Amino acid sequence: MNGVCIMKNDSSRFGHIIQLFTVLLTAILISLFFGVLMLVGKIQGTARVVNYAGLVRGKTQLIVKLEISGTPEDDLLGDVASYIEGLRFGSSELNADFQTKMTALSGEFDDLRNELTLVRQRGYAETAIIAKSEHFFQTCDEATTLAEVYSQKRATALDFLEKAVLADIVGLLLLFGYQIFKALRYEAMN
Repeated sequence: MNGVCIMKNDSSRFGHIIQLFTVLLTAILISLFFGVLMLVGKIQGTARVVNYAGLVRGKTQLIVKLEISGTPEDDLLGDVASYIEGLRFGSSELNADFQTKMTALSGEFDDLRNELTLVRQRGYAETAIIAKSEHFFQTCDEATTLAEVYSQKRATALDFLEKAVLADIVGLLLLFGYQIFKALRYEAMN
């Protein structure tokens, strides 16, 4: 009789441990879920930064081509200037290297604009527009690469969180399966 009482006590203790693990895994799953949501939001923001950095590069190439062909586009110049300002001051989540590169890009864009004024006055052959635009495009590429590297780090962190969520769910399913098995076994014994 005493052995049966000890078995019930051990079984009850094991049941409480299972319930404790279930609650613990559920709490972990909830926190992982919020972590995934926050990380996805950051990845989306970084993707916008990468897109805008690409727009700066592409629109500036278009501006230079149009200026060389004698078709100035002041509206596009304003667009690029606003993109650069947005990237400089609207993306504080990116690292200092990116911010430094965007500051340099802003200065280079000012130089490029000044050179475009000379193109309008003298013609492109009498200016350094090609060399300055190539240097500007190189800086754009470097800024875009920095944003892409940052985005990849976030994507790797997201992959890790997704695997942790999957492991947590598998653990919960095993615990639930065990509890269902115990309930069915208990019901069969009665």
